[in-house]
Amino acid sequence: MIGLPTDDEVTRFLARAVDVGSDALVERPFPELAERWRAGGLRPGDLVLLSLPTGVALLQHFFGVLAAGGVPALLAPGTPSARLHELATVMGARALGAVRLPSHEGGLALGMRPSAAPHTPGSGLALERVEPLGCIEIAWFTPTPEPAAAEGEVVLLTSGTSGFASGCVTSLEAMLRNAARHADAVGQRPDDTVLVSLPLHFSFALVAQALATLGRGGDLVIAGPPFNQEAYARAITARGITISSLSPTQVRQLLLHGGVLPPGLRVLSVGGDSLAPEHVAELLRARPGGELYLTYGLTQAGPRVSTLAAHAEPASRHASVGRPLAGTTVLLEPLDDGSGRAELLVSSDTLMRRRIGVVEGRHGGDFRRPGVLATGDVFDQDESGCLFYRGRLSEYILRGGEKICLATVRRLATRLPGVLTARTRTKPATDGEDFDLLLLVADAPDRLGPEQYRAQLARAVRRSELPHTIQVVTDPRAEAFGYK
Repeated sequence: MIGLPTDDEVTRFLARAVDVGSDALVERPFPELAERWRAGGLRPGDLVLLSLPTGVALLQHFFGVLAAGGVPALLAPGTPSARLHELATVMGARALGAVRLPSHEGGLALGMRPSAAPHTPGSGLALERVEPLGCIEIAWFTPTPEPAAAEGEVVLLTSGTSGFASGCVTSLEAMLRNAARHADAVGQRPDDTVLVSLPLHFSFALVAQALATLGRGGDLVIAGPPFNQEAYARAITARGITISSLSPTQVRQLLLHGGVLPPGLRVLSVGGDSLAPEHVAELLRARPGGELYLTYGLTQAGPRVSTLAAHAEPASRHASVGRPLAGTTVLLEPLDDGSGRAELLVSSDTLMRRRIGVVEGRHGGDFRRPGVLATGDVFDQDESGCLFYRGRLSEYILRGGEKICLATVRRLATRLPGVLTARTRTKPATDGEDFDLLLLVADAPDRLGPEQYRAQLARAVRRSELPHTIQVVTDPRAEAFGYK
């Protein structure tokens, strides 16, 4: 299948999809949900935030919102209420769906007051009503003067490259094109059964696994987080899994426990971060005759950019993320800092259309010129066309497989009581990079200490975004070497 799927094709695909585990949500078919979403007052192009656990029910609502003319944006389940509020406000969301909405006095989600007055993005958000829809709760907000996006579009939340209150506006059609090219690159077939072990709010999982399988007509098995190597191996055997995609962190967890995988797994792909060549070698030894693909991408690109068939390449290229996908052109543009490094630029018909929300930490914008995306990543390229990742530009770090925008952490830290200025300092770590946080606070008798500030910050950021250490100072002339 190329292009947009029919409702019947999506219905059959989701009817065949299965969840691993007995606690998964059971939801009605997406055409019924679409009618409910439409009856609730969804206009074509209205943005809907979905903060649901990874599973078939999430996909039912994803396609239900699309079929109703809405624009879905998938968020991590358990997202802090303050973050939900900011996302909904700056993006101009019409609705927010979750298994259980955050509560406040009077039972109103997110502590927002009911109001009949319309609002505009960034001006605050007024709650219209809360009601059930299928197995989830929906907070409906008073509509913006104009919908936030357009019918047929999807918002992919960035994982840290531009701040948490930013998303990439793309289209379902572009996502399916990117999914088809990834499927071609890894040799995915209609008779394959694909295991999803990553959260579906990650673009890698949603596009390269779920939508690629829809496009190929295969079967999908969803075993969302947390990842467990024993359960993973059992699922491969019990469900007849032939294709699986993992993050480097999950791969390292597998290798730490022996790296033994059932023989039925034909294709293993790794994405989300670069994998060390020694780990590539271990995977190849653990799966003689198996296919191993290393991939690179970023949400703004739709998301896949390049792939390496590691099992068919010499060891000298195992540090690479391969060659660009069909329909994708790359260019290395030298940085003007005299370092000899070059930033990767990408051109493709699957690039995002525009940003939505508040973009932080990316100076100069995403596009170097129309149709040419500046990735913020530093690469080399060898004579065969293989790309080698060398790092990222300074505002972003990769920690435990997740991208962290330091500008966002600093901004949120300045909202804490008594904080005047927040600065960060990066440092190498065993699993990417880490960072420390310096807080300049008002000198008051009741000022908080580092652990109290850590507890306060934990309410506003993901656990992965918490600093390694927090230093609290009251004198702006205090030692702050390396902080910025």
